Amino acid sequence: MSEPLYTLSIVIPAYNEEAFIGPLLQRILAVDTESVGFRKEIIVVDDGSRDATAARAEAFPGVRVVRQKNQGKGAAVQRGVRETSGDYVLVQDADLEYFPEDYLPLLRALDTRKPTSVYGSRPKGVIRDRGWCWPTPGRHPRQSPGPWVMNILLSLWCGLLFGRWLSDLLTAYKIYPAGVLKGFTVRTRGFETDHELTAKLIRSGVAIVEVPIAYEPRSVEEGKKIRPRDGLIALWTFWRFRFRD
Repeated sequence: MSEPLYTLSIVIPAYNEEAFIGPLLQRILAVDTESVGFRKEIIVVDDGSRDATAARAEAFPGVRVVRQKNQGKGAAVQRGVRETSGDYVLVQDADLEYFPEDYLPLLRALDTRKPTSVYGSRPKGVIRDRGWCWPTPGRHPRQSPGPWVMNILLSLWCGLLFGRWLSDLLTAYKIYPAGVLKGFTVRTRGFETDHELTAKLIRSGVAIVEVPIAYEPRSVEEGKKIRPRDGLIALWTFWRFRFRD
C-alpha cells in the first residue's frame, strides 16, 4: 500500500458521553482510511464533562484529548480545529447516531484539486436504503417529525438566501478543507456554528458535495442534546451570515 497523501483530522466535541465515546473510538480506529489515501488524526475535545468521558477517551492510544470548561459544541469544535494539523477536518459527534464506516465514501467524494467540502446526507441515505416512503421521503422511521420538517425548512431557506440546495444542513458529518476552515473568523459558539460555516463556505465559493450516509437517531432520553429552539437559531444564523460576517 502506498503512503497516504493526506491527513484527515477528526474532531470529536464531547459532553457527558462516557457511554458512547469508547465504542465510537473503536469504530473510528477500525476504519481503514489509508486505503483511500488518508491517515487519521483523532482529537477529542472534552467540553467540561461531569462524567468519565475524557478518561475513557484517553485510554485509546493515538487519541489526543483536550479538556476545556463547558462552552458549547461550537466552541469545542473551534478548539479542536485549532489543535489539528491535517489537510482536512471532519467533525464527529460523540454519540453513535452516525457510522464511521461512512468515512470512506465521504473521503472518496473529495476533490483534492480544489477547495471542497463533503456533507453526509441522511435523507439521501434513507432514500437509498428504504426508498422514497411517501409522504415523508428521507425521514428515518425513528426520527421524530420535528427535525425532519426543520431540515426541509432549512434547505428551502438556504436555497432562497444563497441559491444552493443542500438536502441535510443538520447533518453532523461534514468534511472541511483545513486551510479554508482556519481562515474563517467564527462568531458563534453553539450548534449554530455548523450553519455559520456553511454560509461562509458558500460565500467563499467552496464546492459542497453531498454523499448518502446511514444513521440511527437517538432520543432526548438517550442523550440527544439539540432542541427545537436550535432550529429557529439556525434560520437566524443563515440570515445573519448571508449578508455580512
